[in-house]
Amino acid sequence: MKKIIYQIIFLLIPVFLFAGDSTHTSNTITWDSKLILESNSLNMDFANRMLYGGYINEHQKNDWISNLDINNTLFTEISNGITYQRKFNNSKILFSITDRNIARISFTDDLMKLILFGNYNYQGDTLNFDKTNFSFDRFQQIKMGYGKTFKVQKNYLTISTAFSYLNGNHHLSFVSENTSFYTSAFGTYNNLEYDINAFATDTNDFNLFTNNGNGIAFDFAISFENNEKKYTLYLTDLGYINWKESALKYNTDTSFSFSGFEIDDLLEFNDSIIEAESDKYLEDIYIGARKGVKKSYIPANFGFKVEAPLSDLYFSKYILGFNLKWQPNQDNVLFSGEKILQGFYESAYSPYFYLKTFAETKYALLIPKIAIGGYYQKLSFGLSAQFGNKVPIRLGTQHLESIFKGKDSKNLSVFLQIGVRF
Repeated sequence: MKKIIYQIIFLLIPVFLFAGDSTHTSNTITWDSKLILESNSLNMDFANRMLYGGYINEHQKNDWISNLDINNTLFTEISNGITYQRKFNNSKILFSITDRNIARISFTDDLMKLILFGNYNYQGDTLNFDKTNFSFDRFQQIKMGYGKTFKVQKNYLTISTAFSYLNGNHHLSFVSENTSFYTSAFGTYNNLEYDINAFATDTNDFNLFTNNGNGIAFDFAISFENNEKKYTLYLTDLGYINWKESALKYNTDTSFSFSGFEIDDLLEFNDSIIEAESDKYLEDIYIGARKGVKKSYIPANFGFKVEAPLSDLYFSKYILGFNLKWQPNQDNVLFSGEKILQGFYESAYSPYFYLKTFAETKYALLIPKIAIGGYYQKLSFGLSAQFGNKVPIRLGTQHLESIFKGKDSKNLSVFLQIGVRF
């Protein structure tokens, strides 16, 4: 890890020296902190109950179930990072280090029904848990980028690119492709069919910054500015982490049937008999575990945006755009058209369309935003405010509506950015 950091710094030295020769330079150091929690179905009341416990009544269970879709997603990210950017002439360089924690879970409404109510109400039914998956990644991202602007007649073309080294700390994933649970009438017979793949990094070392894997990521953006309008096509964080051999891989594809315990003498029935009978059935549930390597993908962003000034009394400019995310659950398909579609579909992220405007007031720059899509999939409202010039501070949220919805809110997001210009 230290060796790689030293190599990156060594590569940057000539760039910094070259930049220092210019008389038209500006430098910015920025600290970014971000907390995002988004769901298309689960609200904060559910999150509080899961985190802090307490009695859950039938009304709360029914309320949670009524909010579910057939397919449900919960996404969260906590990140902190520092970025140095230097502009000189018509070029710029960027160097950043970010600590990222990302978790995503996708599940069917049938799974939540079984967890909350058991299988009594579903006699004669088959509950499906297809496409249920969970992933958690903790890693540090060290990014180095370069961009240059070219003048083409009266227009400007800017090309930017960046490469990242990913220091993987911990990874946990669970993927169920085809899983179902059947309960016969009166509960006399149960059948569980499951196709499961799971992976966990070394559980013997939970050091926050341990190296359990290494990866890379790539950024690319191209902007064209014409008649005060700026068009940008971008791709960010297209990358993966290869996890070490010390990790454990679990996989199984089978079925399990349960038809109850046979009791010879009810008077001699006790806990030890239940335990003995249970052990017999548990022997049939086999999940193979072996050491192995695994590749996991980090969420990549692909999008397009248009930026233009406004001759409005209140708003100085606007940005209109859309964003897609790409993140396959498994590395089980070679790179192809099928692989590209798999990454968009399994990301559980709907096309995200947004419009934000900039309003300059006496005390702050206000940036309201309206959007639809993403993990939340519904209409959302954001607002951020920036204070100061030499030391700009920006504070905001992507889900202003969550403040008014309270425990019924399905989102929580806040970000803080502090910069120093010199």
